[in-house]
Amino acid sequence: MLEGKELVSLVRGDAKCAEEPLRTEDFRLLTGRGRYVEDYNTENIAYMSLIHSPHARAKIKRVDLSQLRSSPDFIAALTGDDLIKEGVSPVGHGFIPNSKSWTRYHLSLGEVRFVGEPVVAILAKDRDSAEDLTEQVVVEYEELPPVTTLEDAKRGKVLVYDGWKDNLYGKVERRKGDVNKAISEAVYVINAREGIRRQDAAPIEPHAVVASYDRERGDFQVLATVQSVHSLLDVLSQELKIPKSKFHIKVMDMGGGFGTKGGPVYPWPLLACLFARKTGLTVKWEANRTEEFLESAPSRDEYCDITLACDKDGKILALKGRIECDIGVPGSSAFMAAATVGTIVGPYEIPNLDLVALSYATNKMPVGPVRGAGRPEGCYFTERAMEIMAKKIGIDPIEFRRRNVASPKVKSPPEDYPALLDFLTKSTDYAGILRWRDEFNSRALREENENDRPAKIAGVGFSLSSGLTQFSIRAILGGISLRGIIAIIKFLPRLRTFTGETAKVSLTKNGQVTVYTGSSPHGQGHETAFAQLASEELGIPFEKVKVVWGNTDLIPEGVGTFGSRSASAGGSAVVDASRKLKKDLIKKASRMLRIPRDQLRIQNGNIIIEAKEPQNVLIKVEEVLDRLQLSELASESKFAVKGSETYSSAAHLCAVLLDTETGRVRIEKYAVAEDCGRIINKAIVEGQIHGGVLCGVGGALLEKLVYDDNGNLLTTSFLDYSIPNSSDSISIDIFHKVTPSDCLNHTKGVGESGTIASYAAVINALNDAVSQFNKGRTTGKEETDLLNIAPAFPETILSAILH
Repeated sequence: MLEGKELVSLVRGDAKCAEEPLRTEDFRLLTGRGRYVEDYNTENIAYMSLIHSPHARAKIKRVDLSQLRSSPDFIAALTGDDLIKEGVSPVGHGFIPNSKSWTRYHLSLGEVRFVGEPVVAILAKDRDSAEDLTEQVVVEYEELPPVTTLEDAKRGKVLVYDGWKDNLYGKVERRKGDVNKAISEAVYVINAREGIRRQDAAPIEPHAVVASYDRERGDFQVLATVQSVHSLLDVLSQELKIPKSKFHIKVMDMGGGFGTKGGPVYPWPLLACLFARKTGLTVKWEANRTEEFLESAPSRDEYCDITLACDKDGKILALKGRIECDIGVPGSSAFMAAATVGTIVGPYEIPNLDLVALSYATNKMPVGPVRGAGRPEGCYFTERAMEIMAKKIGIDPIEFRRRNVASPKVKSPPEDYPALLDFLTKSTDYAGILRWRDEFNSRALREENENDRPAKIAGVGFSLSSGLTQFSIRAILGGISLRGIIAIIKFLPRLRTFTGETAKVSLTKNGQVTVYTGSSPHGQGHETAFAQLASEELGIPFEKVKVVWGNTDLIPEGVGTFGSRSASAGGSAVVDASRKLKKDLIKKASRMLRIPRDQLRIQNGNIIIEAKEPQNVLIKVEEVLDRLQLSELASESKFAVKGSETYSSAAHLCAVLLDTETGRVRIEKYAVAEDCGRIINKAIVEGQIHGGVLCGVGGALLEKLVYDDNGNLLTTSFLDYSIPNSSDSISIDIFHKVTPSDCLNHTKGVGESGTIASYAAVINALNDAVSQFNKGRTTGKEETDLLNIAPAFPETILSAILH
């Protein structure tokens, strides 16, 4: 029987890796030299604070600021009425096809619709005064019945918006073939209800902003914790109805984003700009942890009634799914259910589909993208169904998947999922892990204690995530309605830019290279990876390359960092700009040296003759600029990845020990077979995978935002809301299968891959353990009655075990 270290020895990775630079940003960040918005201080600074709604739904009858105005520390205040007077635009809708219209301002006007919604903003002389003065604002409410659950929203007895006929905000459908006929003719059919509760992104650094206003020039200077300065530039320009040229936006170092600082539109930058323009002061605001929980967009809260049908040979005939999502109050980024519909099929060949996603509004904070943004949900729903079906048929779960993965597509490169499955089983000694599970459980069941249950039971789970986005615009529009056509037309420019990015690479007379990128890191290691790419392309030492990001003055156009896009889109833009610069540099050197271009190349910062042995240095690259009397030589790129977006594919294997007395889970082994195309920097890629997997483990076992019957959020601190900490961290064995993508630098996005597949891998392993425990017992429980709603808390696990 294998335990602990014996099991670890079954899964070994290749320890060899090419010599590569360490992350250059780590020394600064780990030694306290990072610079964050909170570190920014200047003279003439004032502090903003917000008064939040204590009710999930209520009319605002009166706002009294008289007591506030008498305080010597008070500077200014803003209400919803003030936003109307300033001519500010309402909160933007974003791209949500076939959805209802709504109007909401960054400070509530007339009615509040979720606990934590900002009602009044105040400005004070110091931080403590700003917090104290919030208690002197009197807001009189008339409480209204809220819609606090998905079931309440579906019943529609109370409406989130009075003008609506029901609480269904948006609907997306996707159909292919004849699903009902296929199900009726199937030999094997399973039905299950799967789901993931509402979860928080929980970045270590809360949202923050600093804004100032130059009255002479009419310009705003803004520092903010955002994943895209250019998106914030667009939003502020639209909201304040001021040209983009009047905004200078910068992001400093940032302690995590995970999507919550990328998609949603928040009130803080706008309010800080209004105060700065009104008072001439520099305005600063940072959320405390409770405010972060109350107002920073969470995600998931998706549930699926799923039906999977197979023939006698275990080939899938049909997939039917009805997805329901609690989006809270409609916001600017409630697209996750639509993304789930587009990705739920995953890597499988399924001839008949009937999918519908229904997004319901409730009186909770608006949702937004969190690591994976709809893809973890789709993977979870399908991979749980695959596991249930494999057990029903009595077939190995990996073999079942092997029979149903799509054959390599006629494209370059092909997505070869059978090869990925073989890679995982061989790399991990899958057969040995199954023997460990069976031997462990056989012994445990023989040694049942006096309570007639073994102390621990083992389980193994598996999950496969797809690099393909099987996504149809027509399907997402759910039928080409006029509103849908308008929505897609408006969204097309953003859709095009999502697959692209900008870069500028410059060489100065001192031989220093500066890379300017529209991508904006918050932990991804751009400083290292992009410097590597420029160094390799230009033939200039890595240590002479500097990376600059997140500044609209230095980088006028850009997209940002989200959606696993920076390596493929941002990195390709760096490669493209570097190649253009190299070509220009060689061209100038060729003229100067009177040597044909094809005989010259750059090595270690020197221009050399290609064919000469030994290779003599003809001229240093900086000397070319010096002789031409140029201070800088630069090239730019606006690069767009052609075809579909490029995501990595992965197969995850999880082995757990389940304590049947306490319901606690210990992950004994976690392995990932990953194909993210070209690996720029192995440490960065594996760090992304480790972080992604741990995010999914937290979502599967620990994380859930809890509301009471009145819509009050009960989990408003890390005392109430658990995220994985260092003691929860697990050892993860990662195996790399490299299939280069067709983007310019041959990479595939890996930032979300670990999260997408890990929910299902963990829950599948838990269900395997429970089924091993219940084997031979009369439990009255089917596999579909067990642990299908994440997170699986200990009490949930115990309820699934026979008592």
